[in-house]
Amino acid sequence: MFAPARLVAVKQIPTGARWFYEPKFDGYRGLLVRSGTASGSVWSRNAKDLGRFFPELVDLAGRLPPKTALDGEIVRPIQSGVSFIELQRRLMTPLSERGKAALELPVAFIAFDLLQLRGQDLRGLGLSERRRRLQRLVEDHHDQLLQLVLQTTDQDAAALWLDSAVSLAGIEGVVAKADEPYPRPESRRWRKIRRVSTMDFKVHGFIPERDDSVRLVLAVIREEGVKIVGTTWPIGPDDILPLHPLIAAAVPGERRIWAPFETDRHDSWFKLPGGLVAEVTVSGIDSNVLRQPARFVRWRHAQPEVC
Repeated sequence: MFAPARLVAVKQIPTGARWFYEPKFDGYRGLLVRSGTASGSVWSRNAKDLGRFFPELVDLAGRLPPKTALDGEIVRPIQSGVSFIELQRRLMTPLSERGKAALELPVAFIAFDLLQLRGQDLRGLGLSERRRRLQRLVEDHHDQLLQLVLQTTDQDAAALWLDSAVSLAGIEGVVAKADEPYPRPESRRWRKIRRVSTMDFKVHGFIPERDDSVRLVLAVIREEGVKIVGTTWPIGPDDILPLHPLIAAAVPGERRIWAPFETDRHDSWFKLPGGLVAEVTVSGIDSNVLRQPARFVRWRHAQPEVC
């Protein structure tokens, strides 16, 4: 099994003639592999077999040339781009319905590197040469489930992928790679730059932590009512002073709260009255759900508009 290259987070897009830039899509990192026989397989970056969840990608891998391995991102295409929430739903599809889901709600594989082709190990070649061979492979394959990632050497063009407007398309940032051999995982040569946006949300409630901190339960106001979008990371006693006058009127929350990448569902939380609004930083929002807990910035006095 091939060990996929890993990324290190940085705050700024690196500059210079040696860098290539690609959009970072919101999905699951994966390896698409065909063995020396007709057998195809799909693996996570941690060497977990994903084929049982995505049988359409197993079929796709089986149509690659023998002894070929691609590195890329598994995504769930929707009308506006790709959706991580819809991809998670595919993972939760019951076994008896996965064949039907593969036909009606197929995922796709966005390829960004070619590790092996017809038995030849390409990892010692430079990125630009691997890219040239990958492009030819994807073009020859003629399959909508297999897509080639965009790539540019223009830093200004790459910066557009950090615009908050493209978050709806499922692009969550930029990956920068040098024109060099395929990196070993421990070297972390590839750079990732995540989009960070500041937003205002209604504070719908709070989740007590074991110390004196709390997580805020965030929501948006819709015409049909209030929709919970996720939580913040824990905030300390000094920041939660504005909650104190409202805590006496808080009531237990009516349902469990869950958001992607949180380790637990939150069973015990309390709904707050009033119109408190918090300004927070978010790294991504998908289908009105925060991809990760937000970071509290400050309290706001104006209620967010109905959306």
